[in-house]
Amino acid sequence: MKTALCFFKRADERFDGEYLKKITDLFFDGGIDVDTLEVLSFNDISEFRKSFFKYKSTANNLIIVGGEEADFDVKQIIAEEMNTTLTENENAYRFIQAVANNTGEYVDIENAKLPIDAILVPNLNGMVQGFMLEDSIFTLVVLPKEYTEIKPMISGYVVPYFDTKYNVKKERFTFKYFGEIKVLENVLGAIDDIYGEKVIKTVNTKYGDSKVTLTFNGERSSNDVKRYIIEQIGENVYAEFDTTLESRLFDLLTLKGVYLSVAESFTGGRIVSSIIKNPGASKYVHEGIVSYSNQSKKSRLMVKEESLNSSGAVSFKVAYEMCAGLLRAGADTAISTTGIAGPKSDDTNKPVGLCYIGVGRTDGVHVHKYVFKGDREEITETAKNTALFLAIKKLKGI
Repeated sequence: MKTALCFFKRADERFDGEYLKKITDLFFDGGIDVDTLEVLSFNDISEFRKSFFKYKSTANNLIIVGGEEADFDVKQIIAEEMNTTLTENENAYRFIQAVANNTGEYVDIENAKLPIDAILVPNLNGMVQGFMLEDSIFTLVVLPKEYTEIKPMISGYVVPYFDTKYNVKKERFTFKYFGEIKVLENVLGAIDDIYGEKVIKTVNTKYGDSKVTLTFNGERSSNDVKRYIIEQIGENVYAEFDTTLESRLFDLLTLKGVYLSVAESFTGGRIVSSIIKNPGASKYVHEGIVSYSNQSKKSRLMVKEESLNSSGAVSFKVAYEMCAGLLRAGADTAISTTGIAGPKSDDTNKPVGLCYIGVGRTDGVHVHKYVFKGDREEITETAKNTALFLAIKKLKGI
């Protein structure tokens, strides 16, 4: 089964690789492997015709995303190439009207026009409706651009349709891991030998944070493999689904009903800024302090001058006192960071990459020491992710 995925992009529009990855991941997690990815111009009608003809002749499935923003009528060209006509689809109109009633948007009847033989893919969150068309062994899927709109369309309609059509359901298990990549690789490498079955493994790691997807093609249930992974590296698996460190931490703050404060020195506010991206963060984030100078550490966090003089700003003692200062100021969960991001060390001759991360609650503070490798950005981002992960572990243990 060969599947091609086409997007539209304007010449003056920045290429958004993260958006493309999110879309392809939706299909991948649903068992649909995208073999070819092509970005098309919004105003080149001849290019679109050529690409459509090419994939109709060479692919089993063609998925088109974002055609509603093209400068030409994508649906009309599709109707011509598929030897059909456009007509108002009653079901599509009902979904559009329902969205309009909730949002107050204008009902554009053009959005209800679909190829006469099309299978509707309802958009419950927007005006542009999706559809599928069959031509012999070729399947065409047309979807709108907005990620929040097409996510339920893919999982709720497109993936089940493909499952039924091809009668092949690939079972997949996705989890998020934080920690030593070598440990993860050793555990994944042992799966085939232990269970005698080939499992396809995909690992994407950035700044210590790994997304792992296992694809099972055989008859064996994935439950045994899942149990094995949790037994071996469960402490480093922070979610058994695809999410981010900051989203997982915020979920736990919400679930536990606790309030977080963050004091950052060398991470410069990255920890708290990542957390407050979550809607509703104001209910669970008490404060975020970028305490870069020694004077700030003393006045805002009650760090002792004696600790700064004897151990230095980058030390176990200072990280501890920064965290404890947040707890004394009203937080019931706290994170602190102090370290050397580089490119040069400070005047204490401590190594670049050295950092101390404090995580605490009212029952005590734990400080963790690390020496991270890389440039300034790599060190800072890895420290930020490590702090988020340590806070997740702390809250999961409540």
